[in-house]
Amino acid sequence: MKIVLASRNKKKINEVLTLLKEHGMADISVLSLDDIGMTDEIEEDGTTFAENAIIKASVPASLGYIGIADDSGLAVDALGGAPGVYSARYAGEPCDDEKNNQKLLSELANTPDEERTAQYVCAMACVFPDGRQFTVEGSCKGRILREYHGDGGFGYDPLFYYPGYQKTFAEITPEMKNRVSHRGKAINDFCKKLSEMLVFPPSLSSKNRAYLRSLATSMQPIFQIGKGGITGEICKQLSNALEARELIKITVLETCYVSAKEAAEMIADVIGANVVAVTGRKIVLYRESTENKKIFL
Repeated sequence: MKIVLASRNKKKINEVLTLLKEHGMADISVLSLDDIGMTDEIEEDGTTFAENAIIKASVPASLGYIGIADDSGLAVDALGGAPGVYSARYAGEPCDDEKNNQKLLSELANTPDEERTAQYVCAMACVFPDGRQFTVEGSCKGRILREYHGDGGFGYDPLFYYPGYQKTFAEITPEMKNRVSHRGKAINDFCKKLSEMLVFPPSLSSKNRAYLRSLATSMQPIFQIGKGGITGEICKQLSNALEARELIKITVLETCYVSAKEAAEMIADVIGANVVAVTGRKIVLYRESTENKKIFL
């Protein structure tokens, strides 16, 4: 199964992929925005981390993919929660970790050590092409130091001191960080929720697949997917059709932005169906209905 993380940050993508595998979701492939040819910048104009995560995850979902995104940052108590949703661009555009850290140190220069408390916050969102969506949130409390410690991590990690390890996030291993970090906590809840919403169809034997293919040879396509692509409405219609007849054929027109094979995989992931065949621009999908038994294998 393929999902798209709405990011181009390779470190973040690798971190999320590692955490997904640690939570038993090794069969999921994580693609980036670049992998799906999305080159435009996403305007993050939400007022909360959750709002920004939904905005970003909605972009790949609008193209037919299961979209996931996180929005995370640092909230410093002495600064009224700043930099907050502006963490990545705290010192202005373009985003620059060094400038952000220097601005943070400057803003806290006269703040006593005991008042330099802060927390990392991460909101994760998942948006399906059919409109289903959810968000989860995790946080990790610490303190902002007066100078850098460590050369690992990214963002504010060299200044963020975690009392549990008595080190900054830049001084510990990725494995240690994942166990206690805001993103680690968020993705733990995220994986639980995602597994509840995903529908994995039973595997088909080669004999069953051949039988279904033979049944589909005389069938006429009941849907066409053109330049509008794989919309949420298309997914809902296909899901309803499979409830009624279990086996359907679809035509993917040349105007569609993805190939027939890619379209078949994307639709199957979203609605929990088996791809029986992809022949030219025609795809055949199967999903056993629990209510209407039309096909018996």
